[in-house]
Amino acid sequence: MSSNPKSATCFIANVAALAAGLAVIWTLAQWRDVTVSAFVSYLPMLPCAAVFIIVVAAECWLRGKRRLGALEWSPVPQRAVDYQRVGLAVLGLLATLGLIALAYWVFPEYHGDFYQPYWQFLSTLAPLIVLVPPYFIWADRRTPQPRDELVEFGRLVIGHWHEVDRTLIQRHLLGWTVKAFFLPLMTVYLNNEMNAVIRVIRGGGTPALLGIDGLFHVSYTIDLLFCVVGYTATMRWLDSHMRSVEPTTIGWVAALVCYQPFYSVIGHFYLQYEGSLQWDRWLAPAPILRSAWGAAIVALSMFYALATVAFGIRFSNLTHRGIITGGPYRYTKHPAYLSKNLSWWLISVPFVAGQGWPAALRHCGALLVLNGIYFLRARTEERHLSRDPAYVAYAQWMNDHGLLRWVGRMGPWLRYRSPAPR
Repeated sequence: MSSNPKSATCFIANVAALAAGLAVIWTLAQWRDVTVSAFVSYLPMLPCAAVFIIVVAAECWLRGKRRLGALEWSPVPQRAVDYQRVGLAVLGLLATLGLIALAYWVFPEYHGDFYQPYWQFLSTLAPLIVLVPPYFIWADRRTPQPRDELVEFGRLVIGHWHEVDRTLIQRHLLGWTVKAFFLPLMTVYLNNEMNAVIRVIRGGGTPALLGIDGLFHVSYTIDLLFCVVGYTATMRWLDSHMRSVEPTTIGWVAALVCYQPFYSVIGHFYLQYEGSLQWDRWLAPAPILRSAWGAAIVALSMFYALATVAFGIRFSNLTHRGIITGGPYRYTKHPAYLSKNLSWWLISVPFVAGQGWPAALRHCGALLVLNGIYFLRARTEERHLSRDPAYVAYAQWMNDHGLLRWVGRMGPWLRYRSPAPR
């Protein structure tokens, strides 16, 4: 299942998009005297645009070559435009954005300077709002089900309570909650990591960029580039829309506790696994081992980043936007979680705490609990995605052919089991 040509070709296209995005960042690092911010307030928008354009162009070409599945819209009009329905969709979008703006205003988390890059991101993206009505008119004529979530939410806004599809309303609200929570974080983190990469390039050029610290920042910049593009490009005409949203409370809790502002509390008071000693200081007396250890950290970080690259424009937590089987997903169902959790053990080395073995034991226990949270995330995601037969087939294939199939053979409870038919 994972080795089909479609998945392999899509991943190659995503890597090409990644190369373009990194080339833009490299170019920006050379423009010391050019005030790009005078034209683009959120500088990472430029590499994001490069990634977006190349991924979309590649997918359009692949569909022309019949190497991708059919879209959920017709290339030719199927009906006359229903302007009342288009108006409801526009109203639904405006009401949704209004609710999100109200939430940002109400919650103190979004006040202050931390989210300044996100407001810059929104101001950079704002002119595209003029494309919304033409897009809705275009989509109304071509989608098989023009009465979608935005239309239903528009009906709700004008008081047609008894006419709306409650399932669509729930998916709409949950999906936009995911976007409203994660997109601000990802834009802030991308801004920070890209600035770190630019500083490395300007400070030491290629040698510094290819060092352990430089490559570590590059890996997270790669990850966040595709995260920001993924959360932004949630559109049906790109076949990147949300098919479904995580339906369980435990799935939401397991995901949200891994991110700010929740992790700042949980990590500080309950899961503090980092001591005063980290890997580079621990291995300073052994430079060869230190270099090998650092190379392993970089390799895991890059594997983690490539797991996000495999999504193309479809990355998102807590949602189903298509089954990914190429790239790192050819080898394991959860490459990002696996590589990230392993890297934390190598970076924090909790087993060598300077305060003695009781502290080391406590730190190891805290990190194991965090690993367990990610295991829970993986299980809830599998249960959610198992509503799609394509994922069931993929996961069953991985039981017998995946890189970690031996783990399932040693512990049968770790093997994927498809849910009972409903």
